[in-house]
Amino acid sequence: MNTIITNTIEQNKIAIDFNFQDGALSFPSVEINLEGDIDFNTLIEKLIELLEHKRTLEFEFVDTADLAKSTPKIALIQKTITDIYVEFNKKIEAEKLELNENISEGDYTDTQA
Repeated sequence: MNTIITNTIEQNKIAIDFNFQDGALSFPSVEINLEGDIDFNTLIEKLIELLEHKRTLEFEFVDTADLAKSTPKIALIQKTITDIYVEFNKKIEAEKLELNENISEGDYTDTQA
C-alpha cells in the first residue's frame, strides 16, 4: 500500500498532507513557507520517519491558481519536491528488492522481532 501525499500550492506556502490509506493516524500537515529562503527540513524529517513504513509515495500537486506556471520560484520548488519524492521512492524500491533477494537466498532474519 502506498502513502498518498497531497501538496496544495498557495501564494505563500505549500501545505503537504499525508494519507496512509489504512486507517492509521497520518502525520500532521507540513507547511513550506514560500517567502524568503526555502526550508525543506520539516518535509525531509517526515520522509525519514516514513522510511520505516517501507511504502512508496503517490503524490499530487493541487494548484488551483496555476501559481507553478506563473511563478518561476514556485515552479522550481515544485520540481525540487517532486525530485525528493522520486528519490525517496527509488530508495524504498531498492530496499524492497534487496529484502526480496535476501529472502530468496535464505539470508533473511527478522530484525523487527
